[in-house]
Amino acid sequence: MDTLIISNFKEENLEKILEIENKISYNQWTRQMFLDEYNNKSSFFKIAYIQNNIIGFIIYRIILDEAEILNIVVDTPFRGKHFGKELLNNAITDFLNKNIKNIFLEVRKSNLVAINLYKEYGFNEYSIRKKYYNNEDAILMKKTL
Repeated sequence: MDTLIISNFKEENLEKILEIENKISYNQWTRQMFLDEYNNKSSFFKIAYIQNNIIGFIIYRIILDEAEILNIVVDTPFRGKHFGKELLNNAITDFLNKNIKNIFLEVRKSNLVAINLYKEYGFNEYSIRKKYYNNEDAILMKKTL
């Protein structure tokens, strides 16, 4: 099995990140949105590599004792191989090391793969944002550490 390496985002990674985001995401982030998170001192932007190829990323923000996962994406050919879990594990380890008490995220109601992953990790649904994603509801989820 290929070894996944997770490291911090560098600006030179941006074109590949945009390519993956534009191919996969329903709620596409812009170049500026990625750069804003990269430059935000509360944000953490991690890149997943296999054999020097970027295959995914996670972006999260930490404020005081809370964290919010803003975006987590694995490129299509690498889905179903637990790389999303590895990105999530990496973030949760960081949260535990930083004494985070609660993790929040939102997910498209139709994204059952992601919802099941988050439930497997102990996230619970606590609210709905009606028509948040271009007329599709967002499920708000929370995990207490």
